[in-house]
Amino acid sequence: MAHNDSFFSALQQLRQLPLDVRTVTLGINVSDCHDRGLHQLCESLYQRIITKAENLTRICGEVSSLFGVPIMQRRIVVTPIDRISHGYSAGDLVNVAKTLEGAAAQVRVDRIGGFAADVQHGMSTTAKELIHSLPAALSQTVRVRAAVHVGTTESGVNMDAIALLGRILKETAEADALRNGDAAAKLVILANNATGHPHLTGACLGDGWGDLVVHVGIGAASIIRHALVERLAEDPKAPLHELAAEIQTAVFQSTRTAELVGREVATRLEAEFGSVDVSLAPTRRPDDSVAALLGLLGIQQVGAPGTATALTLILNAVRAGSAFASCAAGGYSRIMLSVLEDATLAAATKSKELTFDQLCMAANAGAGGLDLVSLPGDTDVATLAAIISDQVSFAVLNRRPVAIRIIPVPGKQAGDLVTYSGMMNDAVILPVRGSGLSQTFIERGGRLPAVR
Repeated sequence: MAHNDSFFSALQQLRQLPLDVRTVTLGINVSDCHDRGLHQLCESLYQRIITKAENLTRICGEVSSLFGVPIMQRRIVVTPIDRISHGYSAGDLVNVAKTLEGAAAQVRVDRIGGFAADVQHGMSTTAKELIHSLPAALSQTVRVRAAVHVGTTESGVNMDAIALLGRILKETAEADALRNGDAAAKLVILANNATGHPHLTGACLGDGWGDLVVHVGIGAASIIRHALVERLAEDPKAPLHELAAEIQTAVFQSTRTAELVGREVATRLEAEFGSVDVSLAPTRRPDDSVAALLGLLGIQQVGAPGTATALTLILNAVRAGSAFASCAAGGYSRIMLSVLEDATLAAATKSKELTFDQLCMAANAGAGGLDLVSLPGDTDVATLAAIISDQVSFAVLNRRPVAIRIIPVPGKQAGDLVTYSGMMNDAVILPVRGSGLSQTFIERGGRLPAVR
């Protein structure tokens, strides 16, 4: 068994706390599956995935029962598909996506990522075909998640790719209009994704990993909240640096537990152990969200003055706690303000206490980008592209990763309620100020130069 006495002792103490492993992600290298024939390519992909991942679900169940720590989701990521699909059309790539869907269903995982393209330097013909395939690929599959990497601090931002993605995002939502554009929620647009962060929706197996690797994401919001509630019960006026120390300690404990679970899963799968990432994404537990943590710190509403400061405090404490706990701490320990998954945020949008502008500010301050934000279906393509470019350029300037998921909901207007199956909350469509005023800027295209 891949643990030592100190790990096991720490785990015994944590079993009474609200702790869970959010994701176990198996990365599978499929770079040698390329074939000039579409049937052969799809068959190679399918066989590689089901062979390598056939025991993943069973082993996750065994390890979860052994340690008494729930594992919420099992995921697979593969090598970016644009690297093994040279010469194929968008229609061919839809069939590749369906192959990934079939393999994921066969091994009973929740999601499969890697239907992805890197275009930060420029768009190859293959990358363009993959992007054009997204409306059909994502509306005709359930488990497949897609990603497009559009910029880095070192290379700059590909504005041509962002302009194209504005149109593709709208087409993807319209292709799934009967489900309120749910397919658009399966596409993430990334910047500074240097290592292919496996914990993101749609992410791929990044460069430099081996043939089979296990990554783990730990949900820390509940245990942080538990620690803060206990500290504030002792001293309701505790200063911010003491609360930051409580967050750091809670994250330290969570990270060590997650690494223990991940290494055990990796050993049983005969895979390498990759990284452990701390997630502050919400769960179905009451008040299990970043918004609830802000309330404990004294910010009564996300977006109120002080929000950026509080998010920075939380983020720095999370990074410090995870880095001290494990040499395998991942590079994407970020705060995601996922409106459709966070009951507090969803309620704030319904009451109009939280606006789109405030969400953008919070995303730029300490969060990892706009996540699952519903916008009016008639938002023009240039405005969608401009929203993406704002988030990407801010992240590139500040040398941090960002992930963006926005949904232009077909047939819906600002103020309408929207519901998605699989999401925890209804949300309100947020109005976008200045819609339609960015077309000339976006049509210029080109690229933003690298940050010096």
